[in-house]
Parts: sequence; C-alpha cells; structure tokens
Amino acid sequence: MNKMCYLVIIYINKIRVNMLYRGIIAIIILVTSAISNSYANDLDVQFSGFASLTLSYTDDADIGFASNYLNENDTGFSATRDSILGGQANITLAKNWDSVLQVVLQDHAHKELNNFIELAFARYRPSRHWAIRAGRLNSDLYLLSEYPNVGYAYLWVRPPHEYYSFASTAGHYDGVDVEYSNALDQGFLRLKLAWGSSTAKLKVNSQDFFIDFDNLATFSATYSLDAWTMRFSLSKTDLGDYKLAMLDEFLGLLDAVPQNIWPQAKALSNKFNTEGHTIEYAAFGLTYDNDNWLIQSEIGISESDWLVAPSVLNTYISIGYRVDSAIFYTSFSSAKNRHDVTQVTDPQFPLGTPEQVSQPLQQLALATKAAVKQPIVHQHSINLGVKWQFSERLALKAQLDRFDIQPVGAGLWALSNPADVDTGHKIHMISLNASMVF
Repeated sequence: MNKMCYLVIIYINKIRVNMLYRGIIAIIILVTSAISNSYANDLDVQFSGFASLTLSYTDDADIGFASNYLNENDTGFSATRDSILGGQANITLAKNWDSVLQVVLQDHAHKELNNFIELAFARYRPSRHWAIRAGRLNSDLYLLSEYPNVGYAYLWVRPPHEYYSFASTAGHYDGVDVEYSNALDQGFLRLKLAWGSSTAKLKVNSQDFFIDFDNLATFSATYSLDAWTMRFSLSKTDLGDYKLAMLDEFLGLLDAVPQNIWPQAKALSNKFNTEGHTIEYAAFGLTYDNDNWLIQSEIGISESDWLVAPSVLNTYISIGYRVDSAIFYTSFSSAKNRHDVTQVTDPQFPLGTPEQVSQPLQQLALATKAAVKQPIVHQHSINLGVKWQFSERLALKAQLDRFDIQPVGAGLWALSNPADVDTGHKIHMISLNASMVF
C-alpha cells in the first residue's frame, strides 16, 4: 500500500459514510446516557496518558521512512515520525458496565480527528468469564495489540518495522467482539471472536488514499503460563470500496486495450481493482519473560491476490537482558513477498500499427510494470539498543538499526524516485527516545 506509481495512484475523495461506525457510536451514547441516569452514583472516570518523544536520523536521503503505513515518510533528522502523545478515559458506568475512549496524536499523513481515535467502546461483563464490547476496538491480532502506541510498555523505540507496519492499516476497527477467559491448568486462557469494518486512511503523493476493509472477522487465542505468553490469531476481510479517480482512469485504460494486442491487460485490471478480493492473515506470537531474560517473537502470513497488497511472510525475534535498571536488547526482523512478482508482458502490435496507437500502449505497459513492483516488500533489519528505567513512569531508550532492502523490495518505504524500485538500499538509523506514562 506504499507509493505504487505516480501514474496510478494520485487522488482519492472519500464520500461514503461508514454507517456501521455511526450506528455503533450512537448506540454507545444512548446506552451510556441511560446507564448514567440510572446509576449516577456508580459513575467513575479515570484519566491517564502516555507519550513517546523521539529524535531519529536516517542516512539515505533518497528513501523516506515511516514507522507504519499511516504516518508521514521522512528522511534525515526527524522529531515527529516516531513521537506520540496519547490520552485515555476509563469510565465505570454501572455494575458490569464500563467504557473506554483513547485518542492518540502522532504524525499521521491524513490529519482528521476520526483518524486519531484509537479506541471508543462500551463494554458489558455479564460474568467474570465473559465480556462483550461494541465500538472502536483494537484488532487483537498481535502481541502488542492492546498497547502498540505505549512505548513505555515495550523494549524498542518503535515496534519492529517489518512486522508492525502492516498492522497499522487495520490496527483498530469499528464493530463488536466477544471474549471468554478462564483459568486452564496452571495458566490463563483468553479466547476472542470479533467482527466489524475498518477504513485505512493513507496518503499517496500528498493526496488522500482511503480503502475500506469490510466483513473483518478475527479469532484469537492467548494463553499465559508462568513466564510464557502465547497468542494465535486468524483474520479475513473483504476489500471494499475506494474512490480514486486516477486508479479508475488506469483501470479504464487497461480495460480498453484490444485483447489481440495485449491479452494480459484485462487480467491486470482485475488484480488492481478491489472487487472480489480478500485478505487472509494468520499469526503466532511467543513471549518469555523471566528473571533477567526477555525474549519475544512473532510470525505472520498473509494471503492476497490484490496487487496493491501482495502476500507477505514477516517475522521478528527480540532478545533482551536486564542489568540493574537497564535492559540491553537486539532484534532481527524480516519481511518478504511470498509469491513471485507478477510478470507484465509487452503488447504485441500487428505490422503497420501507427505510432500514435503503439506509443501510448507501450507507456501504459511501463507504468503497469512500475505499479506492480512498488508494493513488493523484501527487506530485513537488525538493531541494537538499551532501555533504561529512569523512574516508575519514565524510560529512556537508544537504538541503532540497519535495514537491508533488496531490489524490488522497498514497499514499506517512500522512494523519492520511483525508478529506483530496482535498486537495493542499505540504511542506518539512530534513535533517542523518552517514553512515559502519566
């Protein structure tokens, strides 16, 4: 979902109102109002906040870095791309009822209030084993799903780039979930089913790019036993509507190509269009936290035939060791396209075809080849860092990353020159961070 091609993706004007979200929020307001009027004496509000202030530097001016798909890409020195300020209100409404509202300010490319609301849900607990939530919810697909923006809670300056960049597009959704939790043997089991929809609000070439994920269904199972925590999750979503004039124009051009000149054009149009496509995802995560050692790893597998978001295998492993109030750590992360890059064939022109006919089709073929390559991800990285627990509410971090991006593999980055898609990059990044809770 990165910069596919400046000829393909330029402008989007989102006009479809997310009726599911509005309906859920309206229900939350009505339920909250009714419960508050009935149980005014039980109403309690607790406020909390968190922040991560980060200064970072990358040494390649030709390729821009963003910690996830939603944020601005930047090169060189930056004090904004990894800095976050968040606030949360936990509201006890009545017996068995509560609500949460969380707003997170960060360097999102699309700066709209709705894009900064991470959580906004009402929860009902009919018993100690069951919980039902409705509203804006976290996706619960990853080990960090409940606190991806709270840098104080994890080791690194930012969650592993090769893994959590993908998580940002559906990090939250508007819908409902049902959770069951109970002790199992000597550990604790939590199961969750969820359904809803989400809209990714991105920027491409300084223009808005929105895409709907409909019928987003997820299942997750988390088990904790002593120093171990394991999580398994599955997800499937239908690709929904988009509004993108230049993409429509591009698809129209492909559809208009005579089949005898370029038989592949129609099939490519179908693969760039969202209609009829789904994205499936499976993930497994494992954490070991005991005495001086903190080890964490996740692996994710996606399956998609939509050319804008190809199938990917991504993983990381992180190892930390405590020395007094400091934790020294190192991580290795990797992300790679799971299937071969789609090969775009050249149009075949009959003898005598006028140049005014052949030249535009040749340019269209070149643009299509570039568009196919732009989203492909093939990179790995290694980092070294230290987290110093300065106080109960403040942690200081320093981290050095080295990214190795393969040719036709810069899908998580922003190339200043799209023609560089066939070139590999080796990038170093240094970051200083202060993470706090209050």
